Amino acid sequence: MRSLFLAALTVAATGLAQSPPALTPPSSTSPGVQRALDTEQAFVAGRRQVTMKEALTLAEQKNPDLQAARTSIALAAANTRKAMAVALPELSLGASYVHTSVAQEFKAKDSAKAQAEGTIGLVNYLSQTFTGMPATEAQLAPLRAQQNEALAKVEDIAIVARNSVYGSVLLSQVLFSPNFFLLPAAWEGNDAAKLGTLEAREQILLAVARVYLGLEGIGQIEQAAREAEQVALKREKDAKAQASAGTSTEIAVLRAQSETAQARSLLVQLSGQRVALMALLEALVGEPVRPMEKEPTHFDVTAGKDEDAPWERSYGLKAQAVGLKIQERISSVDKLTWLPTVVAQAKGSYNSNKGFAGTNFIFDGIVAAQWTLYDRGARYATMRENEAKVVQERAQFEAASAKAKANWIGAKTNLDAAAVALEQAEAQAALATRAQKQVGAAYEAGLTTSLEVSDVDNKRFLAASSAAQSRAQLEIRKVELAAAEGRLATLLGLPEN
Repeated sequence: MRSLFLAALTVAATGLAQSPPALTPPSSTSPGVQRALDTEQAFVAGRRQVTMKEALTLAEQKNPDLQAARTSIALAAANTRKAMAVALPELSLGASYVHTSVAQEFKAKDSAKAQAEGTIGLVNYLSQTFTGMPATEAQLAPLRAQQNEALAKVEDIAIVARNSVYGSVLLSQVLFSPNFFLLPAAWEGNDAAKLGTLEAREQILLAVARVYLGLEGIGQIEQAAREAEQVALKREKDAKAQASAGTSTEIAVLRAQSETAQARSLLVQLSGQRVALMALLEALVGEPVRPMEKEPTHFDVTAGKDEDAPWERSYGLKAQAVGLKIQERISSVDKLTWLPTVVAQAKGSYNSNKGFAGTNFIFDGIVAAQWTLYDRGARYATMRENEAKVVQERAQFEAASAKAKANWIGAKTNLDAAAVALEQAEAQAALATRAQKQVGAAYEAGLTTSLEVSDVDNKRFLAASSAAQSRAQLEIRKVELAAAEGRLATLLGLPEN
């Protein structure tokens, strides 16, 4: 900013050497600057003021990325239920109606008649053999009566009738399967999905906090720029009065007007940045909001100790640790896939044709076992593949752990540096304020030049804006450290659910 001011002074001095301009009244806000400021005011006016906690709560409820991340929990729960299905019974019911053009029957009555006639013939043969004469009708009458009574009870047996109804109920239960050893991995996968969602939540909350604190920082810089504008306007008015009285040169007026234009240009730039950040905050939060116009947000954060390894509490690293555990379990179960699968079944059947069974209902109980002794090498190939995945997952976990540690160290170092930078910036701002007052008093007494006044004003603004930026950066470094330790939600006052 100082170099821009000096460049403006050089241009003004060059222009004055060529053609001295006439004195003009104190600068008023140009139409373009006023239009930009009015646009910002209209944009800001329609936004509700919220605290940071309220903004984070809204983001947790309405952020589309977080809502999409939460669906992974539902998907993991569905996969868990699918994995558990191998240990649950299966019940199926079937029914059908069949019409055929040709019935299939066993003529039991005709067969019984033929058998009865054979019995009569046998009796006559025996009577002829032993008595020399066939049996009389009186002798056969009791036998015929008995046969007729039996024939009356005999009916033709329908194997397949013209119209038949069939039904079946099948209950299957796997008593043992090698896949049972993978059931714990299903619950672990659900835990990994929850941890991944919490990590996404932490990152989204971190983004919201950064934008919110950035807007607060811009507000503080904007306040410093407005103070610089008021000081420049005062200098311009004083330079105008002194030039009219002949106690100052016209270059002092040009210098003051240049500083006023610089301050207003900065205000317009800050206005554009503020609008852009508010639009980004709306995209993250889901509602048109803006920070509260009060004291800036402040957090109290203390970094964890190195021996406690606080970076291992980050949700992303925890999720990868669970993923490694799952892959190790899958690889160990591959060595047991040769074991048999034992299944028990209970089957009930209904047939509208009684057939030779003489009943419409049949029940079967089945216990079966199946061994897959060799499956063309697929089991061994899968085993080698899963072993390679274990090595890959372990390497990725170790790399993620190293990155998490480096991220935590960087966040801790940046926090310490930001605290020192803020201390120095506030001290510099205090000194610049005192220097501005002293030089201003000396200028009014005629003991210094307007160039020195311009220089001290620029230094005062630079120091004030640097202090404002340092305050916002310190709070941002705090939330970054909390995110690196997996406790950002707790720091921001949100439930860690």
